Amino acid sequence: MEKEIAEIKERIERLEATVFGKKNEPIKDLSVDGLDFSLNQRAFIKKYSPGFNGQEFFVLILAYLAGGKESVPIDLLQIKTIWKSCSGIIGQPYASIFSTRAKENGWADAAKNTRGFYVLGKQWKDILKKNGEKS
Repeated sequence: MEKEIAEIKERIERLEATVFGKKNEPIKDLSVDGLDFSLNQRAFIKKYSPGFNGQEFFVLILAYLAGGKESVPIDLLQIKTIWKSCSGIIGQPYASIFSTRAKENGWADAAKNTRGFYVLGKQWKDILKKNGEKS
């Protein structure tokens, strides 16, 4: 019942925004919590990856696929697919050492009981702080 009410409220808000125009929304801080996961994959990677190395790209793609949630297991094949499609932005081919280094830094971890799947680590947001994002 609560889910249905939330969906109805969301529909009403979208309808009001269409009819009356959007409300004045505060400018979002581009901190970790302000990542725009609604962007397409290329735009997301381009926007949030200046100066990234391989393991940071790995984590950024993992975060994109998981929507920033630490408990969502993501198949390595999905990560490799996005990596390949964004190779022009990334500028280097995928290498398995990237996932190893991401795990060493606490940015990613292997998903439990599922081979070839990864989850975001507790410190994954550090990649954004390191590269100029403010939290």
